[in-house]
Amino acid sequence: MILYNIQLVNKKILVGIFVGIFLISLASALTFQQNKQIDLKIVCINAGYCTSTAVCNVSIFAPNDVVLLSGVQATQSSNLAFHNVTLNTSLTSGLGEYSVGGFCKDGSVTQLIDFTFEVTPTGFPNNIILIFLVTVLLISGVIIVFGFWIKDGWIVILGTFGLYFVGLYIMINGIVAIRDQVTTWAISLILLAIASYISVKSGVEMING
Repeated sequence: MILYNIQLVNKKILVGIFVGIFLISLASALTFQQNKQIDLKIVCINAGYCTSTAVCNVSIFAPNDVVLLSGVQATQSSNLAFHNVTLNTSLTSGLGEYSVGGFCKDGSVTQLIDFTFEVTPTGFPNNIILIFLVTVLLISGVIIVFGFWIKDGWIVILGTFGLYFVGLYIMINGIVAIRDQVTTWAISLILLAIASYISVKSGVEMING
């Protein structure tokens, strides 16, 4: 009976994790990669269909509120299902949340446009990236502690690989939630310093026996 309850709890935890990841993916559907061309598609307002005379005017703002596109007329698709607005690579270098505003008009029907999208270093939603990095840090910490516990220097050094990875990732790509470059570099250098100290100390102790 106890074993059954444990298995049931484990299944509920796994289901909760998968549902959480699914919801995070839904909440962050509009995510694009930094320095890549972005094609935004605005679905037509008349039940997914617009006439050929429909017009959409769009303005796009960078995360620092700089106007990237001002009152640009979106291009209508050949099947009349949506309008398209393109940001070239020179306009997608900034990390963070971009804002899109404007309106679409089709005959007597008018609808305001108001939504956001996110630009990240990898094109994956920032919250998923943070979860991944935190998971790597936790696994590394467990391996390092386990290595010290069994007094195996090689296991300890293996555990520091995760710290090196996260430190280098933050140094190269930064963290979208922290836009201050000094702060991101400080975090990466601290992680790299900790990894270096632990790995070097473990290596020296193994050499000295």
